[in-house]
Amino acid sequence: MDENIKNIKKYGFVIFTFVLSAIGFLILINGVENGVDSANEYLSTSIGGSMDTDSFLLIMKGYIFSNFIFGGILLLVGLSFFCMSLYKLLKEMDLGD
Repeated sequence: MDENIKNIKKYGFVIFTFVLSAIGFLILINGVENGVDSANEYLSTSIGGSMDTDSFLLIMKGYIFSNFIFGGILLLVGLSFFCMSLYKLLKEMDLGD
């Protein structure tokens, strides 16, 4: 029973880091589209639908940039921990043989 919990923790962390990396990658891929959608939502809800083009473009670039930063951080952290946990897992499997 105790060994099953260890395996769940070990493989669960690998799966978690893989999912974290996948989410970061998807945020990076869809960063522009999500940034434009967020800027349009901001324009329609808080401003009332009217704004000069330069201000809107500045807000849109900010949303796109924040999506890229967030996705990049998630991808970097996820891949780093995924590689470390995969290395540790393979090292344990090699020592077990």
